[in-house]
Amino acid sequence: MSEVLIGMGSNINPEFHLQKAAAALRCEFDAVCFSSVYRSEAVGMQGADFLNACCRFESELSPDRIKARLKELEDAQGRDRSEGSWKSRTLDLDVLMYDGEVLDDELYRYAHAYVPAAELVAVKSPGDMTGSVTLMELRL
Repeated sequence: MSEVLIGMGSNINPEFHLQKAAAALRCEFDAVCFSSVYRSEAVGMQGADFLNACCRFESELSPDRIKARLKELEDAQGRDRSEGSWKSRTLDLDVLMYDGEVLDDELYRYAHAYVPAAELVAVKSPGDMTGSVTLMELRL
């Protein structure tokens, strides 16, 4: 089993969509746990504030299969993919880490990713492979 960390976000009826996503993830994957939920301003677009969280789980699926399954969950909750990606959304699910490897550098760049992730994982600092630090320590 591989350990996976995903980022979760919504700014359209976010309480409903994050709760629905959490229920689906619990049914889909093993050893599921969630961070606290945080409110953050929309980045790179005009729109309502987002609610963001992270989810850690175990899976035998490859990263590409997990990404495909997360896209299906987004689509099931009405994710509109027209007009590009920088707009309000019902649900956004991104694979941030897979077996300790960072797959999305959003994890290091945005508080809406690294703050909730810090509750669930520790990662090696970019460029410093001598020891692990928490994500919060990377930004302090």
